[in-house]
Amino acid sequence: MLQTVTLQLSDDVVRRFRRGAAVARKPFEQFLTERLLESVPPLTDELTPAVRAELEVLETLDNDALRQVAQSQLSPEHQRIYSALLTKNQRGTLTSSEKEKLHALGDEGRRLTLKKAHASLLLKWRGFPLSSLPLEE
Repeated sequence: MLQTVTLQLSDDVVRRFRRGAAVARKPFEQFLTERLLESVPPLTDELTPAVRAELEVLETLDNDALRQVAQSQLSPEHQRIYSALLTKNQRGTLTSSEKEKLHALGDEGRRLTLKKAHASLLLKWRGFPLSSLPLEE
């Protein structure tokens, strides 16, 4: 279902979006809609219940806790194991239990990446520029 939304934008903002639409060779409304969709995470009801629950918890955290999530990493031990299992996988020497562990660690890494991205977006929405987050080493 489509809804009409009226926005008041400065001439400069409209010019920028119109120029972008022209370069992309798309209608202005389509281009603007696509840019709006890029700036928001997927609706949580489009995700699995487990992932939805993890992301919804983030939305209740304070800014310091969100920064911790945005800067989090797999533990050094999990990184080491994952790297070793990837090497064994490339050699074709993984056992079935190692394959399960590799998939589990990969899933953990992907969930962490999603949580980090969501936490970063929430911080941006709250007025914190992404440049305020230290880069990982």
